[in-house]
Amino acid sequence: MGLLTRTFTPELVHQAVEETGAWEERTKALPSTLMVYFTLVMWLFTGQGYGGGLHELLENVPRRAGEKWTRPAWTGSVAKAHARLGTAPLRWLFGQVAGAQGTPATPGVFWRGLRLLSLDGTLFDVPASDANTAYFGSGSNGEQRAGYPQARMVALGECGTHAVVGAAFGPFATGERTLAHQLLHHLKAGVMLLADRGFPSFTLWENSAATGAELLWRVSDSFRLPLVEALPDGTYLPRLREQRTKRTIDVRVIEYTITRSDEHGETTSELFCLITTLLDPQAAPAAELAELYARRWTSETIYRHIKIEQRGGCTTTLRSNSPAMVEQELWAMLCVYQATRQLTTDTAHEHHLPPNHISFKNARSPGQRRRPQLRSITTSSTTRAISSAPPTDVRVIFTALYGRSPMTSPVQALTITGHALPAWR
Repeated sequence: MGLLTRTFTPELVHQAVEETGAWEERTKALPSTLMVYFTLVMWLFTGQGYGGGLHELLENVPRRAGEKWTRPAWTGSVAKAHARLGTAPLRWLFGQVAGAQGTPATPGVFWRGLRLLSLDGTLFDVPASDANTAYFGSGSNGEQRAGYPQARMVALGECGTHAVVGAAFGPFATGERTLAHQLLHHLKAGVMLLADRGFPSFTLWENSAATGAELLWRVSDSFRLPLVEALPDGTYLPRLREQRTKRTIDVRVIEYTITRSDEHGETTSELFCLITTLLDPQAAPAAELAELYARRWTSETIYRHIKIEQRGGCTTTLRSNSPAMVEQELWAMLCVYQATRQLTTDTAHEHHLPPNHISFKNARSPGQRRRPQLRSITTSSTTRAISSAPPTDVRVIFTALYGRSPMTSPVQALTITGHALPAWR
């Protein structure tokens, strides 16, 4: 339980309840502060019911001076207290712990002075209660609804640390672009935002660029990019146009092809088309931007950790049978994820490691009461190799940990509009 209490101290939890007005009307065996911890604990013990989670909680979570918690006679009272708590305290707590965790010395966090953030969305299956089905909805296959109702989440993740900077939720029918607009207040000058081809639209691009952040987004084949000026590095400048108002925005296009070979020696290639606010080829070389876009997979890694390692598997649904409780559960999920990420980032900084090389699964192990030791993550030989390398030398550290250099993958070549470039190895 130390994973939670190092981030969510009794004082902070007390403040969350105070700030959101979530105090119980009279003293109960299950006070609001206890239920905040209970909601968080259930994301550490996803395989247990309310009774098991409450047992772990009462055995391990510290109390403020004067607090006395006793276990109630039946778990039905836990469910009622859980619902009485509401969503606001967990959302407030996430607002306190969300944000970037990397420093300029943290590998993978910055590029040419810009902090790298990745934007992407995902879906969570929720129980098929009448309330959830009516509110969340789901995809369909022709006339038939497909599977469970689903909640949609869009999140901003920090490259390098995989910390979550901000998140927004909605029903299945709410599009990713709509939710992305709710996260724009997290953007500012000094940030580079990476996004995949599901996000570009004139309005979202315009509003995102207006924050002062730099943008590097992939676009689909259907995105119109009429040539205005060809640049000597093989990139070009088109002009985005809003059809109704005729407003225009200048962007820069980087087109490149990635060629891969499988174990049978067969090669495949994929064309990528990126647009960016960085119009100067000297300040933002095309090859660097092409390589940089691969870090958008930060979002995929975050969602894998949450949905597989934290939730308990890709087929596991959430627990809650009402939309309000689903929202509470999702904010608690992000709180626990962010606490785990803070632990891995702090441990990595202490031992001069890239944070994403610290095992997320080991860091959040329910049986872990203390801060994980480096020896449980690396061998003595890798520790010696890492300690002899500069803290920012990602290639030496990666090789020591994995026995190969970074980007040693099936990628054979990178070609930008006719200019062949070596794949980074």
